[in-house]
This record gives sequence, structure tokens and C-alpha cells, in this order.
Amino acid sequence: MNIIRTPVVELTNTPALAYKFKMSAGGAGLKIIFEGTDNTETYTITRRGELVAASPQGLVSEAAKEALELTMGLPYSARGKVKAVFVTDSDEDEAAPDTPEYNMVESVEYKAWITAYTGDDFRMNYVKMNKDLIQFAAKNKTVAAMVEEKESAEAILRRIVQIQTSNLTKKKEYMTAEVTDALIATLEELDVRSAFKEIKLHIQKMSRK
Repeated sequence: MNIIRTPVVELTNTPALAYKFKMSAGGAGLKIIFEGTDNTETYTITRRGELVAASPQGLVSEAAKEALELTMGLPYSARGKVKAVFVTDSDEDEAAPDTPEYNMVESVEYKAWITAYTGDDFRMNYVKMNKDLIQFAAKNKTVAAMVEEKESAEAILRRIVQIQTSNLTKKKEYMTAEVTDALIATLEELDVRSAFKEIKLHIQKMSRK
């Protein structure tokens, strides 16, 4: 079975490999495998992009800080285990076809966003993505109407993502609100500091006018 995770990165200051993965309880985790030993470190990543160690001590190593930076913006996909002997954490999902995480990462919609906004460095280009979404929101009549009707920023972002996903996939039917929210959450997990940041600020500015 596969794990829903990013590509593996090699740390520069520590002989170790690392990757980000989707957790069974929701959200993202970070796994570090130290080369030549049986030592590993596992962290959860908060919505603010902060690391929380799985160990009772709660210490965040320098290796983990570097790994977090190196995995920012790398896309998820269903991938094989890095070293099966080290993969023992129950939080790491083995991607079963009926799990929501697997369905989203393997969906046409998610892949369309990854294809459209992955840069030459194989990371998500959130600058380009946000620029496209802002340009779309600035001239779309549906978005303008929602702003005029004082709809919530979350609802406006959801509709923007629904329409943009339809444009990217060439599908006429919009995703449901639940699926759209799952897509937004998955894209945000890749880099909580950059994903949708600028479009959210733009929506706030539109709503204050």
C-alpha cells in the first residue's frame, strides 16, 4: 500500500531524509529518517505551520526545522514507503481507495491544480496561483455579487476555487462545498504560509469597500 506524501528530500545539515505526509486524523505530518540508524522523528504540522513533536519532550530538532522548509510547497501523491522498516507510525495513512485523503490527492481536480501551478522547481507556485485567482475575482460577476451580499470570505473563496477548478478541468459541474473545502485544505497543507494567502487578503479588501 502507498502513503500519501511528498517526494523525499535530503537534509543538508544532517544525514537524514524527510517527507511530509497526510495524517489519518487530518492535517499534515513530517517524518525524518536518519541514515545509518533506526532513529526517526515524527511531527504534526499545525495550521500556522508550526511543528509539534510526537515525543513527550516536545522538542523540535534543527533537522525538523530544515525539513519543514525543504518540503514547503511540494505536492502530495500516493507514493510507496521510503523504508518500510521505519514506517511504524499509525498516523501515516496507507492510501486505501475509499479514504477521503486518497480520493482527493488522486482526483482529477487536485491533479489539475498541481499541473497548472507546479513550477520548474517541482514546488507549488503560489505566487502565480494567487495572481490568477485575484485577476479572476476582480472581474467575475458572481464574486462581485457575493461581496455585495456580504457573503463570508470562506464562501467567496470556495466559489472562486470551484469556478477555477471547473476551468482547469474543463468540467461544467462544480465540485460540492465539501469536496471544494477538502481540496482547499489539501493545497493549504503543502505550504500553510503561502497557499491562498494573497487571494484571501484580496477578498477582505473587496469586502471592505
